[in-house]
Amino acid sequence: MFWQVSAFTTVAITFFIALKWGGIDEKIAALGLVIAVFATNIVTDGSYDHTETNVLVVDISVFLGLLALALRSDRFWPIWAAACQLVATMVHFGSLSQTGDFSWAYYVALTFWSFPVFVALMTGTWLEGRSRRSWGTGAR
Repeated sequence: MFWQVSAFTTVAITFFIALKWGGIDEKIAALGLVIAVFATNIVTDGSYDHTETNVLVVDISVFLGLLALALRSDRFWPIWAAACQLVATMVHFGSLSQTGDFSWAYYVALTFWSFPVFVALMTGTWLEGRSRRSWGTGAR
């Protein structure tokens, strides 16, 4: 329960900070990540004792979105976010080859690699807000 509350708190804080101080890239990413979090909670069965194919589809979608953002953005943080999301996606493929009780490791690996994506977004939002304040410009 603690981890779920901390995860949803992280998502909410990241989303609202990106909306308030982020540029268009940060806002797009924040919206996509919030949608992904809700979609993951809808499609998962929560056991993680087998490969969560529905969650895999969500994670691949997030990766492709972050990759597209990284390719068109003039910011550096989307590259880091896409890279961390790629690792999270690869965890699913690793679970395909596992037998036995690996549900705890699978869940922890997926949860662990979701936080650096939010850290990258928060860092990007902070840098974008700082850049606009120092240059005195509006949002892109």
